[in-house]
Amino acid sequence: MATSVDVDLLATASALTLLATGLLSIYVVARLDDGDGVVAGLRTRFVLGVPWGTIGAVCGVLVVYLVVQDAFGQVTDPLVVPFRSWSYAYPLGMLTAPFAHASLGHVTGNLISTVVFAPVAEYAWSHYPTERGSQSFASPSTNPIVRIAVFGTAVVLVGLATSLFVPGPLIGFSGVVFAFAGFALVTRPLGTIFAIVALRVVRAVYYGLTDPVVVAEARQQFVEPWFADVAIQGHAFGLLVGVLLGALVLWRRNRRPAIRYVWFATLVFGISEALYAFYWYAGVDRYLLFQGAGVAIVFVLVTLVAVAIARSDWRPVPRSDLTTAHLAGGLLLAVVLGIGLAAVPYNVADVQGLEGNATLDVRDYTVTYAEDVQQGYLSAVSIPVVGEPLAGSARVSGVIVTSDRRNAWEVVVPAGRLALDGEATVSVGGLGWRERVSVNRSTWNAVGAGSTYKVSLARPGDPRRLAYADDPVRLGPRIAGLNLTIEPTRAGYALNGTRDGAVVRRIPVPTGNATVAISDVTVERRGDDLYAHHENTTVRVAVFEQDQR
Repeated sequence: MATSVDVDLLATASALTLLATGLLSIYVVARLDDGDGVVAGLRTRFVLGVPWGTIGAVCGVLVVYLVVQDAFGQVTDPLVVPFRSWSYAYPLGMLTAPFAHASLGHVTGNLISTVVFAPVAEYAWSHYPTERGSQSFASPSTNPIVRIAVFGTAVVLVGLATSLFVPGPLIGFSGVVFAFAGFALVTRPLGTIFAIVALRVVRAVYYGLTDPVVVAEARQQFVEPWFADVAIQGHAFGLLVGVLLGALVLWRRNRRPAIRYVWFATLVFGISEALYAFYWYAGVDRYLLFQGAGVAIVFVLVTLVAVAIARSDWRPVPRSDLTTAHLAGGLLLAVVLGIGLAAVPYNVADVQGLEGNATLDVRDYTVTYAEDVQQGYLSAVSIPVVGEPLAGSARVSGVIVTSDRRNAWEVVVPAGRLALDGEATVSVGGLGWRERVSVNRSTWNAVGAGSTYKVSLARPGDPRRLAYADDPVRLGPRIAGLNLTIEPTRAGYALNGTRDGAVVRRIPVPTGNATVAISDVTVERRGDDLYAHHENTTVRVAVFEQDQR
């Protein structure tokens, strides 16, 4: 027998139970542990045993998300378009992109990863000098406050580097997160393997506390491929920058971890974080994932990372001082420089808005809807030989936001998602301001004969503006020699009746439960269903989806 369950009460009880059992488990292990204790170990590297640099990074990202992106009080709806790294000519985006995020899930995922990997990197860097015989406060380089500041400065600089030297309009802290991991992989490989495992635990605990009871039900959903939003170039750039910085620290401290640990830790991290997700467009809502080649590239990078920090005097070039470590490090640096050079043409290209489409302007933004058009940001760069085929295959459909001043061009709502949901809200703005544009899609489905639809845009309080109208759709078979079609119009939908190629009557589709006559055929609206009557025959010819507004 079905029973009524207080979901809120159950969720609160579940969260409290998880918190209590987790703390109890940690307390029991701490009391029974034969070692010096976790806190004592942290105090040897962190001031007061606290990773202050990590805390500063987390707080900085939260401030950008909640304040700069205007997500305070509306955490699921941050401003996104104005804070991407669109162009060198748009400094605001370049400065904010590494620390801004596209959604609540995006910022949450990056902050959880930061909490896991950044302390390992900060521990390897250390607030206190690690050289034998050195003392804190003996010089600026041994001052813990200075060393914390250096770590924080490095976080900011690496973030800005991902914005300036990675191709594409990036947004998110993931480039810095991968730099944390890269630094940790070569300086503390075993600790990083532990962090990779701990990441799953931290995620489970976080979501167990914030969403302890999930009410799920079967439903239709628009789902893009998991890799379609992964900025693999930013991840690779951040990882390699972290690896090179870590190798530099090891060289200055004259230390080298075991190559097998570095190799294994880097391989596990690369695969677990999908560094193999190389993909390209194959048409509208279709992608090609080069999974085999991607995994092969991961093995190459992993080998180069391991060799770059190895203690080896092997010189592949006779009678030279070039060792395998120098060669591997040089190749990794070349990859970083190559990614940086590839970013330049995209960051100086002049991205143009769509022409010939009905639009809605909000200050310097233009909002429109288009089907099967070239991705404007990618097609703005001309690459010899391969440029045209690559740009030509990058075709998109959906609600598109452009801005000439910001050099922005983005599909903010894919056509498939809008078709499923029927409506969406698009936020545009900048520092200190935001405006919303409502998007509505309504559809008439001809029974057994396709559909036609239209997309409208509107600012709050303004009438809707037609942005896109599909081709008319014929409503099934002829009835008494009469062909019926529905056609989107600015005011709504038109019902056309033709016989022998000549228009018999063209009228608005009836609303409510109204009935209209076209020649000797009667068309009746019953709620969202449209019926055609002739003599003793009644046929349902079309079904409406979404309220017509």
